[in-house]
Amino acid sequence: MRLYFMRHGETDYNRQRKFYGTTDVGINEVGRRQCREVETKLATTQIDQILTSSRRRTHESAEIIFPNRQYEQAAFLDEWGFGRWEGLDADQIQAQFPVEWTQWLADPFGYTPPDTEPYAIHETRIINGFNHLVATSQWETVALVTHLGTIRVILHHLFPNREFWDIALTQGHYTCLEMTHKAFRIIDWDR
Repeated sequence: MRLYFMRHGETDYNRQRKFYGTTDVGINEVGRRQCREVETKLATTQIDQILTSSRRRTHESAEIIFPNRQYEQAAFLDEWGFGRWEGLDADQIQAQFPVEWTQWLADPFGYTPPDTEPYAIHETRIINGFNHLVATSQWETVALVTHLGTIRVILHHLFPNREFWDIALTQGHYTCLEMTHKAFRIIDWDR
C-alpha cells in the first residue's frame, strides 16, 4: 500500500499566520496554484482512493489535484480546533489571553486552549482512524488531502524519532510512504 499525504493549498488565514483548525475557509489563488503543482507532480500516478478532511479547503484542494475524481470525507483527518483562538494570530492571542498563551507555549500538547477539546483526544482520533484505514483498506494507493497538524500527528506516530515540530511539509508538495508487512518506509518526502 502507498499513501500520499498532501496539505491543502494556502488560505488567507495561512498567509496572515492565524490560528485555525475548525474555521471553514477556502483556499486562495496561491493555494490553487500550489494544488495545480501537486496535480502535475502526480499526473501519471495511479491513485485508487482519495480522502479529505471535512473542511472546505481540503475539498477544494482535492478537486484541483484530482480533477473529475470522487473523494471521500474522513473525520479522522480533521485539524485540531483552537477554540476561542480561532482566527487570531499569535500577537492577538497573547494580548487577549496572556495567561493561557503562556501556559500553551509551555505545554502545547498538554494545555487546552479555551473552548476546544484536549489535544490528546484529537491525537488519539487521528491515530485510531489512520490505523483503521491501513488495517482495512483494500486499495493499493490512497491520497490523503488534509492539514499540516494532522499529517504531523501521523508521521510522528510512524516515525517517532522525528520531532513533531520539525516535520515540515510544504504546500504544493506531497509525501509518499509505502507500507509492506505493517512497516512503513519513505518513498518521497516533501516532494
